[in-house]
Amino acid sequence: MNAADLKKYGLKPVAHVHIEGKDLKIEIVDLEAAKHKKCIYAFLMGGGYFRIGSSKVPLRSRLKDYVRDISHALKKEKSPAPLEEAKKWRKALPPGSSDVIYARQGTMVKTRISKFRAYLDEESILIGKLFEEHPRDHILNRNRHR
Repeated sequence: MNAADLKKYGLKPVAHVHIEGKDLKIEIVDLEAAKHKKCIYAFLMGGGYFRIGSSKVPLRSRLKDYVRDISHALKKEKSPAPLEEAKKWRKALPPGSSDVIYARQGTMVKTRISKFRAYLDEESILIGKLFEEHPRDHILNRNRHR
């Protein structure tokens, strides 16, 4: 999976990400996309590192959670992100690098019951593709399932 694949899946660049000292920094460049709810996103980082996710709340809020949680983990403070994950983030975002976060709203589907955004299913499919195509140590998702 690469930038061309993400674009093919309809994701577009929405933010830049880097580590400064022991803090994860995210700069949102697409303010409209930051408002998306029920969306999918992908961190595409140098050296072929990836993180796929979804967000029920506005994307901006979800990205703020990453900043808080990964920064705490990088500082070896209490965090939902384990120390091993923080080490992977450090490898994925070496000093001086800045990488891209891609996102889009989940696809609206219509069933006999109702219309809804299929963002959770799309996230699961993308995570599956990651695990098929890339070495496990380059994937920042903790497992194959959301």
